Amino acid sequence: MARLKSLTTKSLFRFFIFTVVILLCCFPLLYKLMENKYAEDLDELIQFRAEEFKKEKLPSFTANDIGLWNEYNEDLYILPHSEKYSREIVRLEEYFNKSEGHAIDYRIFYTDIFIEGEPYTLVSRVPMIEFHDLFNMLLTQYGVVFIILIISLSIVYVFVSKRLWKPFYNTLQKIEQFNLALGKEPEFKSTDIREFVSLNEQLSRLIKENLKIYKQQKEFVENASHELQTPLAVFQSQLDMLLQQPDLTETETNIIQSLYSTSSRMTRLNKNLLLLAKMDNEQFQQRETVNFPTVLFDQLSPLKEMAESNGIEVIVESMSPLMIDANLILLESLINNLIVNAIRHNVKGKGIIHIALKDNIFSISNTGQPEPLNPDKIFRRFSRTSEEKKGNGLGLSIVRQICILHNWEIIYAFRDNRHCFSVVFIEL
Repeated sequence: MARLKSLTTKSLFRFFIFTVVILLCCFPLLYKLMENKYAEDLDELIQFRAEEFKKEKLPSFTANDIGLWNEYNEDLYILPHSEKYSREIVRLEEYFNKSEGHAIDYRIFYTDIFIEGEPYTLVSRVPMIEFHDLFNMLLTQYGVVFIILIISLSIVYVFVSKRLWKPFYNTLQKIEQFNLALGKEPEFKSTDIREFVSLNEQLSRLIKENLKIYKQQKEFVENASHELQTPLAVFQSQLDMLLQQPDLTETETNIIQSLYSTSSRMTRLNKNLLLLAKMDNEQFQQRETVNFPTVLFDQLSPLKEMAESNGIEVIVESMSPLMIDANLILLESLINNLIVNAIRHNVKGKGIIHIALKDNIFSISNTGQPEPLNPDKIFRRFSRTSEEKKGNGLGLSIVRQICILHNWEIIYAFRDNRHCFSVVFIEL
């Protein structure tokens, strides 16, 4: 199964990816904007130099000053008049730069001037910053801003996300803690977020409906079990009286025995249903400290005779001392149901049952069906592996319910061609 991630972690990861992609896509645009802005500033500078020269230097300038001026002012120099230059327009041209040792781009501006009545061309230029220099500078600045933005936005996102999703997590916690058997409807915290309000309303409606149905089912099972007790007892007593009648034919005796067997089965079913109903209604709250091996051996003696009468060998492998906190009636029912299940679903005449208590794990394994059972069905009520068995399909369901009430764990496994049921107890 894939590793699960929290909602905040997954959304933060996607937010981080999208933010990084957007910021990286913005880098070329930012570079172009910065380059254009830098060019605009240079254009203003070279035009300002030309205008300043015209105002301050040109009035007193002579033709003899041109050579000396050009020698010391390589970025603002005077050329003989020529029509090949485009005047009053800033252009981009490539010139050799001594400091760089190679040709680089310059922003250059040509304008006409007159010295002693003769026309000349004033050239104002300034070198552009090279691509790699501008790129590295922008990358450094942008990288710092990028890291600060990512960290700060992630922190803000986590903080805002936790506050925003707090009602949802509260609802989720209430649902996780909800137990249908307790019959108590969870109370969700109020929120002003429309979607969460709708979620809580729908969950409350569903829980109310399920609680209502669950209570009706429990009441029906409990009432039906109580109502069936008396007629079943009367029916069985009448069958006992019939069996004692003289002059019964073999056919009549077989019919009465069949009815008697069916009556006994219905009585067991009724008792099991009543037991489940009482557990659902939390009527077994009383607990005490019990010595598990003692309780086990008390239950084992009559059940061992039952197994041996069916040709099944019972082997007690190991028995560790163990004290647990449990309801004694339910604990006895758990042991009884597990052992009876192992007898009922075993191989008659050559079956084996292994019973062990190691540390806090009680396990019963038995031979039987040569293939594993469906772990999703064996603990369901009225689930039976075969119609040939005499059970009513409630034994393992009762075991699981007892484990749930005591916070124990029931585990099924198929090992070495044996069906193994293990109960993990909580030690004192």
